[in-house]
Amino acid sequence: MKSLASTTTGLLHVPPNDQSELDVFQTAPGKLISTFIYYLGCPVMMLVAISTNLINVTVFLRGGLRDGMAINFLGLTISDLLYNMFYFMGRLLNAVQSVFDESPYLNTRHLSFIFAKYGRMWFNVSILLTVFAAIQKCACIAIPLTFRNFFTPRKSAITVLTIYVGVVAYFLPYLTLDQLRPYTERGTNRTRLGYWLRNEELAVRIDKFVTYANRIVLPYVSQGIVIVCVFTMTLKLRSAAKTRQKMTSARGDLDLNKATSEAHIETHNPDIVDKNKGSALSSKELRVVRSVNILCFVFVAGTTPHSIIEAFSLAIDTFDDMGRNRSLYFFLQGLQQIIEISSTAVNIAIYYHFNSKYRRTFKALFYPGTNTRTASDKTETG
Repeated sequence: MKSLASTTTGLLHVPPNDQSELDVFQTAPGKLISTFIYYLGCPVMMLVAISTNLINVTVFLRGGLRDGMAINFLGLTISDLLYNMFYFMGRLLNAVQSVFDESPYLNTRHLSFIFAKYGRMWFNVSILLTVFAAIQKCACIAIPLTFRNFFTPRKSAITVLTIYVGVVAYFLPYLTLDQLRPYTERGTNRTRLGYWLRNEELAVRIDKFVTYANRIVLPYVSQGIVIVCVFTMTLKLRSAAKTRQKMTSARGDLDLNKATSEAHIETHNPDIVDKNKGSALSSKELRVVRSVNILCFVFVAGTTPHSIIEAFSLAIDTFDDMGRNRSLYFFLQGLQQIIEISSTAVNIAIYYHFNSKYRRTFKALFYPGTNTRTASDKTETG
């Protein structure tokens, strides 16, 4: 059952009992570093992420959901919040087991396995919503005349809800196999309540499919799509910047009569008007594109370490939570999870810097009575 256990190692740290393992993280300093990461570093970052995402949910709801991107960002914020809450609860239960050792009747470390699965489920929602945000904005700026009015708030809301329902339905067979039932603990002969699978044979088949889908297919496919979208949007941003520079230079050279004449021609030529509208990006649109670009970069940076570690785990039998190199595996898992959690916590800075409506609502909520409109806000409409 290698893969079944491995799906929870982003959350769980079961101290190895085999003292024959020879690596630096099996030594006392190595164990101390791993313990510090798992029981202090990760929980602290989870609390930070929970706090920032609660703020994001409050600000988005208070500011109103008048466009598709705001709805997408709200859905992403909620999934990030649920991911961190379930992982934090699992880590807390794991810590209880470590503190009380074998005292509780309920094996809380076993219970944390279930929380780990739910946490990973919500992170999958975050992955798909990030991909949707990248595709949505990439399509709007790459083919604006076709997609600028395509992603309406209603369509965006339906897409976000569909992603949530689809991921839950995908995980449902996997989650319904879990159960808690009494068992006799080896060594102590005590009866405890622990984690069991309803149908182990079926669980192995389902887990094998989920393992490869979650650890290979979804991460690499989503990262590939996001990278292509970011590359396309970056080229569009550069093109828009050059166009603005040319327009600014040309405007300074034109005299009033010539400008008036050209304006008259364009006004009576719908093709020229549509072309200009399709190629121009407003200041607000540029900021939205930049925010999506940075969100995508954070997403790739946050998910790549996990994808690499899991690929090595599938390729090398001894590199997992049960193998000879498990201490190194746990250490790397701890580091990658801090990076992953951090990627869900920093979105608040991106929203605040690039979204003027978010910034105004944030200031109105947390700094009431102050002037919430800065100079940059007054030049934008979003």
